[in-house]
Amino acid sequence: MNSIDDFDSTNHDQMIIDCFLKLWNHSADLMFIMAVEPNGEFSLFDNNPASREVMGLSKDAQVRRMNIRETWGDEIVEGLYSSYRAAIAAREPISMTQYATSGGKAVYVDTLLVPIFDSLDNPIFICGVSRDISRIKEAEQVALKANEKLLEYSAALETINQDLDRKVQERTKELESAKRAVEESLEAKSSFVARMSHEIRTPINAVIGLSHLSLKTSLNAEQQDCMNKILASGEVLLSLVNDVLDFSKIEAGKMNIETVPFSPRLIVQHAINMNTIKAQEKKLALTVDISASLPPMLLGDPLRIQQILVNLVTNAVKFTEHGGVCVRVYSDTNNGQGVLLRCDVIDTGIGISKTDIKQLFQSFQQADDSITRVFGGTGLGLTISRQLCDIMGGDIWVNSEIGHGSTFSFTLPLNIPSSSSLSIDPTLTEENSTPNLSQYNLLLAEDNLINQKVILGYLDDTSINVDVVGNGEDAINKLDSKNYDIVFMDIQMPIMDGLTATRHIRSSCVYGNIPIIAMTAHVSEDAKKQSAQAGMNAHLDKPIKKFDLYKTLQKHLHAEIQDNFLKMNDFFVSNQDSSHVEVLSKMSSIDTLDITGAVSNLGGKTSLYLDLITAFYNKYKVFTLDGCLESNVVDIIHSLKSNSAYIGAFDLSRYCSELERNIQNNIISSKLLERLVQTVNKLVYELGQVLMPYASLINSDEEEWVFCANELASKLEVIVPLLKKSDFFVENHFSLLRKMVRGTKYALDVEHLISDIKDVEFEVAAIKASQLIFELQGN
Repeated sequence: MNSIDDFDSTNHDQMIIDCFLKLWNHSADLMFIMAVEPNGEFSLFDNNPASREVMGLSKDAQVRRMNIRETWGDEIVEGLYSSYRAAIAAREPISMTQYATSGGKAVYVDTLLVPIFDSLDNPIFICGVSRDISRIKEAEQVALKANEKLLEYSAALETINQDLDRKVQERTKELESAKRAVEESLEAKSSFVARMSHEIRTPINAVIGLSHLSLKTSLNAEQQDCMNKILASGEVLLSLVNDVLDFSKIEAGKMNIETVPFSPRLIVQHAINMNTIKAQEKKLALTVDISASLPPMLLGDPLRIQQILVNLVTNAVKFTEHGGVCVRVYSDTNNGQGVLLRCDVIDTGIGISKTDIKQLFQSFQQADDSITRVFGGTGLGLTISRQLCDIMGGDIWVNSEIGHGSTFSFTLPLNIPSSSSLSIDPTLTEENSTPNLSQYNLLLAEDNLINQKVILGYLDDTSINVDVVGNGEDAINKLDSKNYDIVFMDIQMPIMDGLTATRHIRSSCVYGNIPIIAMTAHVSEDAKKQSAQAGMNAHLDKPIKKFDLYKTLQKHLHAEIQDNFLKMNDFFVSNQDSSHVEVLSKMSSIDTLDITGAVSNLGGKTSLYLDLITAFYNKYKVFTLDGCLESNVVDIIHSLKSNSAYIGAFDLSRYCSELERNIQNNIISSKLLERLVQTVNKLVYELGQVLMPYASLINSDEEEWVFCANELASKLEVIVPLLKKSDFFVENHFSLLRKMVRGTKYALDVEHLISDIKDVEFEVAAIKASQLIFELQGN
C-alpha cells in the first residue's frame, strides 16, 4: 500500500477498522460496547483502556460480557440501563450526560450511544463513547456557587444601596429643611428690614423734603441754620437706614452691581463736597491728589464706588481732630483695556491699634465700642465697604498706628469704556437746574397729605400741570376723563392700591401706554420687581430726591434740556404774611396747641403749617368712637400721633403714644378711646372757629386765572363722582376751584359748594355741583 489510489473497498474498510482500533487503544475518551442480554440485562462486551482505567481495571484485562452491577452498584447501573433502553427505543444515536463514581469520586461524562441491530432487527449491541466532563461540571458548580455568591453580594449591595439611598434622602430632606429654615429666616429678616425701612423712610421723606422746600423760603440766618441742621440730620438718618438695607441686601445675595461709564473725578468731588462743612467746622484741610494718568472715564458702578469712598472720607473726618484728610486716586496697572483703580484716604487722626484693626471690618464693630465712646455710628459702614469691594472683585485694607493717623485703601478692577459707549446723560450735569415742563400734564396718586405737599413743592418749580388723587380708583377715573402725559403712583393707598391700579391702566386701549412711576418707601429688589411686573416704568424711592424726580420726568416725558431753566419759585408768598399772622394770632388762643414749636419744626414756614392744620381739621372734623371701633383703631391712633405732632398738639400726640403702648400690652378700654375722641373733637371745634372765617385768605394765590366756563364745568364733572361717594379727597380740588372762579359771579357758588362739603353735606354738594354744570353748559 504505497498510495491511497491503490485501495479497493475491502482495503478501505480494513483501513477504517485499523484506525478505529488505534483510537480504541489510545483515545482518552471512554469507549465501550454493551451487549444486549436475552433477560433484558446488559453486559460489558468490551471497553477501551481509558474506560477500564476509570472502572479500576487493568488496561490489559480481558473483558467479555462483564456484569457491571458488580462494579457500579444497582442505582448507577439502573440509570445506565435506562439510557441504553432509550437509545434502543430511539433506534438512532443519542447524546446524554451520565454520572458515575470512581474511587469515591464523582465522574460526569458526555456520552454518545449508538444502537446496533441484527438482521432480524433485534438489538444486539449498544456502542458508546463517553468524554469526561467532570472538570467542566466542577467549573460549572464553581460558577454556580460563584453566581449564588454574586447574587448574595448583589442582594446585600442592593440592601446597602437602598439603606444608603434612604439615608441620603433623609439627610437631603434634613438639609433641605435646614436650607428652607435658613432661607425663611433670611427672607423674614429681609422682609422685616424692608418693612422697617419703609416705615422709617416715610417720615424721613417728610423731614428731608419739607426741609428742602423750607430752605427755598425767606428765612433769617438762625432759621436757615436750623433748617440746614434738620436737613443734615435727616440725611444722616437716611444714610443709616440705607446702611442697614444695604447690609441686608448683601447678606441675602440681592445686591446688584451696575456697569456704566462714570467719571472718577466726579466721584471724588462728591465725597469731598459731602464732608466739606464738617471739615471746615473742625478746621481740617481736605486735599485731593488725582493721578494725571488716570483715565477720565471708567466702567463700573459709580454709586457703589462712591458709597465706599464717601464712607472712608466721612470716617476720616469724624476721627480726625487736627491736621487734615487727603484723598489720593491713581491706577496701579493700566494695560490699555482695564485699570486697577486704587484709592487711598489718608488722615492725621487718632489712629487704630493692631488689635482693633483685626475686627474693624466686622459687622457692627468700631475701634471704640464702649458705652462711653465719643464717636457715633452703627459700625456697618466698613463692613458694607468690604463686602462691596468683594462683590466688585476688589480689596480693601488699612494701615494705622495709634496717634499717627490711618490710611484706608481699596482697589477695584475696572474697564475703560469705548468711545461709542460714552453717552452721558446731560441731566447729570444739571443738578441745580429745573426743567420747564409747563406743556405737560401729570397725575399724582398719593394718599398721604404730607407726601403730597413735598412732591407738589418740587413739581411746582417745573410749572408742570398737576392733578392729585388719593387712591388708585380715582386715578383710573381721572385718566378716563382727561389726557395726561405721566402718572406718579404711590403703592400703598386705600380703596385701590397702586399695583392694582397700574394693572387696570395697562389693560386700557386708550391710555394703557402712559408712563407710570412708582413712589414708595419700599426699596427692596422684590418691591421694585413687583412694580415692574405690574407694569410700572420706573421706581422712585422715598424720601424722593428732587434731582431724581426731575431726571425721571425728563426721561419719560422726553423733555429736552433747555438753556432757559425755570428759576426756583418761592413757596412762601409774601403778600400772605399779614393774613397768616392774623390767623396764627387767633389760633394761639387754643391752649392745646404749641404753634411756636410746630412752626419751628417746619422751619418757620407758616404757610405750610396752615396747610397742615387745615388738612388736620378736614381729616378729623368727623371723628367718632364708632368710627374708631369699626376701622383699624391701631392705624387710626398711629396716624393721629404723627398728625397731631405736626400741628403742635404735642399732648395729644403723647396720649396717642400711650394708647399704642396699651394696645401692644392688650390694655385698652372704651373709656380711653372716649377720652381720645373728646380731645380730638374739642380741638377740631376750636380749629373750626378760627379757620372758617379765613378760609379764602389761607387758600388764596396771587397767580391770575383766566376764567373759562367749559374748564370749570369739566372740573366740576370730575368732582361729582367723588361727592357721590362721600370721598374727602374732593377737598384737594378746593384751591383750584377757587382759583378758577376768582373775581367771577360763580365765586359765591363755589364757596357755598365748599362749605357744604366741609359740613359733610356731600349729597347737597353733588346736587349743587350738577346744577352749576348745567348752568355753565347752557343746557
